[in-house]
Amino acid sequence: MCKEGGGEGWFQTKIGWRLGCGDKAKFWEDVWVGNTNLKTVFPILFSISSNQGQKVAEVGMWEGSEWKWNLRWRRARFEWESVMEMDLAVYISRTTMKKEEQDTRV
Repeated sequence: MCKEGGGEGWFQTKIGWRLGCGDKAKFWEDVWVGNTNLKTVFPILFSISSNQGQKVAEVGMWEGSEWKWNLRWRRARFEWESVMEMDLAVYISRTTMKKEEQDTRV
C-alpha cells in the first residue's frame, strides 16, 4: 500500500480531498481538484512556486464571501509560463471553497 522509505505508494495516489475551507489539503502536493495533484499537472509552475508545501487555505484569502487566489512565484514568469498560470487558474476554478466546512478525505 505504502512505498518504502516514505514515498507515495498506490494507496496515497488514489486518495484525495473534498475541499472545504482548504485547512488540510496541500495546494500543490495533494489531490483536491481533478484526479492528479497540481505538482504533476503543472510541474514547471510548481518548480517556481513560493507556495510549495502550503495548504490550499494559505494560497488565497476570503474577501467577504468570495475566495481570491494569491499565487506567489520565486521569479517573474516567462510569457509562456504566464499562459500556464492562466490554465492553472481555470483548472482550480473547477472547485469551490466552502468557508464553514473542513476538508475531508475521499
